[in-house]
Amino acid sequence: MTRPWSLPGVDLPPPLIPIEKTFEGFLELDWIELTRELARARLEIRDDLKQPLGLLHGGIYSAVAETLASVATVAAVWKDGYIGAGLSNRASFLRPVTSGVLEAVCRLRGTTEDGHWVWGTDFIDEQGRSCALVDVTVAVRPAPPPPA
Repeated sequence: MTRPWSLPGVDLPPPLIPIEKTFEGFLELDWIELTRELARARLEIRDDLKQPLGLLHGGIYSAVAETLASVATVAAVWKDGYIGAGLSNRASFLRPVTSGVLEAVCRLRGTTEDGHWVWGTDFIDEQGRSCALVDVTVAVRPAPPPPA
């Protein structure tokens, strides 16, 4: 499993909490690509990501999309003294997923003058079909002072 910090050419702030102890660590995303306008990762569908009827839980799509959008935004702005934080998240589910691997492709749709970055994530199954679409808006704000 590849973390975004280990991708070539990616510069992110060091984690304050070990990734294994975070929700992102629980998701076990396998990062493929991270640029200023694109983030791609794979997610293996596991039982602990499903709802009781065996479908991938809808919240997982939202969590993965927000993770990709937030990490990509932070990678682009942190050296200038800013952070990114999720502001809104809207998901549309197109087909049920019960097993396999999904690829999440998150693209920057645009930025606003007041510091909002709007991202769109398409979840694609192993047959190349869109399974869900998630739009995320990330607010870019000045970074708080480092913890003491």
